[in-house]
Amino acid sequence: MYIRTQEEALSAIAEILDLPQRRDQLVQATVKIMLCMEAEPRSFMVDCQALLVEGGLEALQRKRRDLLESLEKAPFVILDPEDDRLFEATACALDALRFAGVAAQVFPDIASSRESWQTARAILAGEASFKEALTRAIRARNYADEFDPARLSVQAMIDAQRPDWIDRAGEIRSACLDALRRSSDIPTERLEEEAGTVFSVLAVSDERVRQILAVRENDPAAADERIRQAYGLIVAVRSMAAAPPAGGEGRGLEQVA
Repeated sequence: MYIRTQEEALSAIAEILDLPQRRDQLVQATVKIMLCMEAEPRSFMVDCQALLVEGGLEALQRKRRDLLESLEKAPFVILDPEDDRLFEATACALDALRFAGVAAQVFPDIASSRESWQTARAILAGEASFKEALTRAIRARNYADEFDPARLSVQAMIDAQRPDWIDRAGEIRSACLDALRRSSDIPTERLEEEAGTVFSVLAVSDERVRQILAVRENDPAAADERIRQAYGLIVAVRSMAAAPPAGGEGRGLEQVA
C-alpha cells in the first residue's frame, strides 16, 4: 500500500517498531520509504529510520567519518584537533535538529510551544531516554492513556535542558542575523533562514553561546567572526554530506537513510 500522508507514515513507522528483530525493521523501513509517494512523509520516515532504527546520532557520526575517508577530495580542510572538534559538534547539532523535526511531527503541541533547538538539546543530553519515550508515543499514538505519559516525559526532558541564558536568546539570534548580513556571500532572501540555523546550532551548546556573549560585550567584531566561523562549519558539513564518495559511486550522506 502506498503512503501519501503523515498519518499513514506514522502508522507505517509504528508497524516497523513493533517488529522484534532489528534486521526486519531495517528491511521494512527501506520498503516503506520506497512506497512513500509524497516528499514530506517520506522525509519524516527517513528521519525516523535514522533515529529509531539505525542507531541515531552515533550511527550518523560513524557514516560521516566513513564518508569523509571515502572522499577523493574533501570540500574543506580540518587543520587541527580543535577544528575537528568544532566540525563534529556542528554536525552533531545539525543531526539533533534534524531529529527534533521527528519529535515535532509526533508531538505537534510541544512543537508549538518549544523551539527545535530546545528539543535538540534534550536529544543530545539523553538520546536513549528520548528515543524510548518517542517510540512509546508512536506505538500508542491512538491511545491517550499511553500516549500522554510519553508526551509528558519528552516535555520534561526538554524543559530540564532550558538554558540559563534563554532570556538573551533574542539578542543572540539578532547577532547571528547581523553578522551574516555583513557577509556578501549569502543571498538576501536566505539570510533569516541561515541566521536561524546558525543560532540553533550555537544554542545547543552552552559553551559556544557563552563564548559569543562574553566576546560580544567587549569586541563585537570578534563575535561576528565567531558567528561567521559557525556558519562556515555548517556549510562544510552540508558540502561533505552532498559530496559523492571516491569514484563517484554510492551516495552522499544527505541521501543515506
